[in-house]
Amino acid sequence: MTAFQANPFAYIFPLILLVCVGGYYAYGALDRIGLELHSADAVVTGKQFTAGGTTYNTNVVAGRAWTQAYQQADFFAVTMNIGQEPTVGLVTKEAFDSYQAGDHVKVKWRRTRFSGRLEVVDVSR
Repeated sequence: MTAFQANPFAYIFPLILLVCVGGYYAYGALDRIGLELHSADAVVTGKQFTAGGTTYNTNVVAGRAWTQAYQQADFFAVTMNIGQEPTVGLVTKEAFDSYQAGDHVKVKWRRTRFSGRLEVVDVSR
């Protein structure tokens, strides 16, 4: 009796898992790579701020555990309408502070192939 015959699950499950993970990344790549950028005018409808969190990494060096804190960046987002379609674009803190609801901004955007999502690439005055 071979090892595969004794426990086929131990060989089939990792293969299925690998195919699923590879398929997920392939889908994401095919959905977004090489898309044409469009320019448009948009109207700011609001602002959203998300504070960055802290992640802790523990490394073992010379038999001792060292915990290091890693501070993640804050996210500044502007909600807007491109035509009649609502979307969100990430901006710098300075731009976030200067934009108000009702402002007109220029955006560069692209639409994904399969999911049809509108992705904002750049927001400027």
